Amino acid sequence: MPTPVTLVRFNVQNAKYATQSSGTYGSPVSFGTSKKIALERDADEKKIYGDGYVIVTIPNDRGKTGTLTVNNVPDAYEVAMGRKLALGAGYADIKQRLVAEHAIYFETCGAADNGSLPVAKTWLFGVTSKAPSENFDQNTDDINETSFDIPLTIKGTHVKNAAGTADAVDANGNAIIAYSMTLYPGDTGYDNFGNSVPTPKTST
Repeated sequence: MPTPVTLVRFNVQNAKYATQSSGTYGSPVSFGTSKKIALERDADEKKIYGDGYVIVTIPNDRGKTGTLTVNNVPDAYEVAMGRKLALGAGYADIKQRLVAEHAIYFETCGAADNGSLPVAKTWLFGVTSKAPSENFDQNTDDINETSFDIPLTIKGTHVKNAAGTADAVDANGNAIIAYSMTLYPGDTGYDNFGNSVPTPKTST
């Protein structure tokens, strides 16, 4: 039987984050409910000219940028990012003096050509974030819900060899950097993929 082809993707759900200490990630923590995630490749090309025409084009890939939109930002996340401090009572917004690298997990739904609805599971690696904007509004007779946009920068992580013992390189000796990793139903490790931050490895 042929593998189902996913025709469209929709929704974002079950967003989590995992902080790291000394290169080791902790257990993922829920963001609560999310509304949207937008990711964009931060890359362009450098064209070098000689004799009046392009003699070489060099890619300049700086990773990804994005925005995670959530219904509410957990205080624990802002504490982990160094932007809040837990007090004896309540929390204080404080001057940020660190940039905390972490990983973010989310799921997206899909519709396949065989009528199934496969859920894709994704981890983003080497993530840093900026403080979310806050805007509370009440100017109608109805309740105006507030959502929070968290700006993200995704620099990625080194892909390891199949044994996980060393950084993988391509045929030219360049390090291989993974910005994200996605599993689909039927992939090895799919069921527990969101329980911990994976290490991307080559197949051989």
